[in-house]
Amino acid sequence: MRKIFSTIFFLVYGCNNNSLDLEVVSGSEFLNNMSKIHTSKIILVNIWSTWCEPCIEEFPYVVGLEKKYDANDLDVIFFSVDWDEQSKEARSFLKDQQVMGKHYRKREGDDQLFINAFSTEWTGAIPFTVLYDRNGELLAQWEGKRSESYFYAKIDSLLTLFGS
Repeated sequence: MRKIFSTIFFLVYGCNNNSLDLEVVSGSEFLNNMSKIHTSKIILVNIWSTWCEPCIEEFPYVVGLEKKYDANDLDVIFFSVDWDEQSKEARSFLKDQQVMGKHYRKREGDDQLFINAFSTEWTGAIPFTVLYDRNGELLAQWEGKRSESYFYAKIDSLLTLFGS
């Protein structure tokens, strides 16, 4: 009876698409597997931290992007660079923002390797946003907080190129 209850509990709560998965990976591990996991036309990766005020300010409208665009067109991935000691704060912040699905937190280690994995042009300043196509090809990148309209304009122009 206990096995049956455990199985039902796992099926109901463990397979819930409305859950949050915050996986700890290196930048290169993420990029090597990104196109296998995320298959939208555009994959937006927003690199942020709970201690970064501009990150927190732009966060709500980045979250809103997934609601505006079809899942086949855009996948929004949040990649926290919070330290291990702040992992609970990062998870709590994501839940407070009603972020669901698979997202990532940087594995502690060589920061420069992490930065260079995403872009040799990136200085390491956050927020940092990168747009990839479904094959993992870099489409656009920018450092610093941007307006909501900037995100929409960039995504809309890329979707137009893809014929959406």
